[in-house]
Amino acid sequence: MPEVVKQLRLRFRDSNDAIVSFTVNPPSQPVDMQEVEELMDYIISSNTFYTFTGGSVAEKLDVLLVTTETDTVIEF
Repeated sequence: MPEVVKQLRLRFRDSNDAIVSFTVNPPSQPVDMQEVEELMDYIISSNTFYTFTGGSVAEKLDVLLVTTETDTVIEF
């Protein structure tokens, strides 16, 4: 039986123009977009996260609800 996992991916652009993301596992359903937008604004305004490029989180891009289905091919 396949395992299905849902994640909420918050994507941003950093100050060095790279795309970075934060993932929420598992997201509450249904997704409250006002809460998500407030969280994204907080991430930017707090200036506490630095990205792999050495930049800071600067701009909201989008929010993705990602569903992954995994089938075990062989189990030992």
